[in-house]
Amino acid sequence: MTDEAIPDVEKKYWLDEPKNVNKIVYTLYGICVGLVCLDFFYHKHPHFDFESWWGFFGFYGLVGSVSLVMVSKAMRIVLMRKEDYYDE
Repeated sequence: MTDEAIPDVEKKYWLDEPKNVNKIVYTLYGICVGLVCLDFFYHKHPHFDFESWWGFFGFYGLVGSVSLVMVSKAMRIVLMRKEDYYDE
């Protein structure tokens, strides 16, 4: 064995480049806009009147996700224990 220095070269990954991350974000934006626009082109069979509103399910999903995060933050305050709770 020799004591040669191993070069400290970090491997570059595809998502290390900000332009590639932006490509993914803009692609997801485009997919979301396309799906909402498709709402005009098919016949709905709603159980309730509000289900036939344009973009209802996208809005419903957004409100549900944000509500879930807000409720979980509130639950964290109630359920959180001291850092050394199990060491006592």
